[in-house]
Amino acid sequence: MLYHIRRLWRFESPSAKDWTIYFTLFILAQIPAIINFYYNDGESNAYTAFAQSLLNGQLNLPQMSNYGDMAFYNDAYYLPYPPLPAVILMPFVAIFGAGAVNTVAIATLFACFSLHTLFKIFQKLGIDAQYYAWLFLGFFFGTGYWLALFNSHHSYSFAHIISCLFQLLIINEFLGKKRWFLIGVFIGCSFLTRQFTILYSLMALGYIIHTYSQTGKKLHLKNIFALISSTGVFILIYLLYNYARFDDFLDTGYNYILYLGILKERVAEYGVFHARYFLYNLYCFLIKGFNIEFEGNSNLVIKDMDLWGTSLLAASPFLIASVKAQWPKILRVSAWLTIIFILTGQLFYHNNGWQQVNASRFSLDFLPLLIVLTALGLPQLPKWLFKGMIVYAVLLNVISFLIHSLYQTH
Repeated sequence: MLYHIRRLWRFESPSAKDWTIYFTLFILAQIPAIINFYYNDGESNAYTAFAQSLLNGQLNLPQMSNYGDMAFYNDAYYLPYPPLPAVILMPFVAIFGAGAVNTVAIATLFACFSLHTLFKIFQKLGIDAQYYAWLFLGFFFGTGYWLALFNSHHSYSFAHIISCLFQLLIINEFLGKKRWFLIGVFIGCSFLTRQFTILYSLMALGYIIHTYSQTGKKLHLKNIFALISSTGVFILIYLLYNYARFDDFLDTGYNYILYLGILKERVAEYGVFHARYFLYNLYCFLIKGFNIEFEGNSNLVIKDMDLWGTSLLAASPFLIASVKAQWPKILRVSAWLTIIFILTGQLFYHNNGWQQVNASRFSLDFLPLLIVLTALGLPQLPKWLFKGMIVYAVLLNVISFLIHSLYQTH
């Protein structure tokens, strides 16, 4: 084992045996998360409850003991979030029942698919194999992805894991066969999981333009039509889904959510989206540091981790390599525009991802694209610096998870 770790540290290209060990360790690392599920009722994940509703031919939620963050409309409770994760869970719920479906185990399976897809992406980009294991370590364990995986017994974290896979599938298809209809399907699936990821359409259009500029051919409108039509089907599904629940195509139900605590106060005063949230969210996303909360008369007793999270740059500094990405200009520009537009929408939202540990979990709506830019910029940084930043990011996650698990009930 130490031999393989030394090979990893020296940036030696991994052998087949190395990959077997790395993949085994990846699975083993999820065991605490899967065990963590059994400390939570399976029905606490609203997606399993909604899957049961769909199997019963209903759009409102069944009777549950926990309706936190759910919408209340016309004397019934509804899931305000996009429905695809519940659709994915329907076969499991049909077989095992909503309370017995281990969403963490299912999320772990999706994470394995994500790892495999990311591997194919790096191959197609021509990334040197010596960097693969480090990039995997950074992406899965040095960002908010690990937090989402560990907490995927909750609906929002489970949705992040599902969306990340579809985002990776989008990028993989860009770099591979470029089937624009299928890319639209992947964008639509991600949209029906996390709405802001519809903006991956910008990256898709940029890639269409780049493809034809490289070949010198005229731009084929059929590719744009294939992309728009397939994505449009999912947008139409969402509009109809809204109308069926709230009698309005554009009403997502967020205004009916039974908010608690500070979020209730915010929404009551400013609404779901407002410019008043921008400055705080920007601070939390780019500047806010790692923060352990202390209490007591002398302020020396650990209370918990700061559940407003840690900024992306403070928690995952290795992502700074993304600004050095070497990619054709139109791809680089369209990638950054996609990231910036998704982020901008999030900055006006009433919630920055609250109830998160050492993460800005909303960054998962564009993290797969950001890790691609990071991989392309990695050779521009000293190896020792990149390794150090990844080790630092992973250790911060380990420390914060341990503190939160030990002190969250105090």
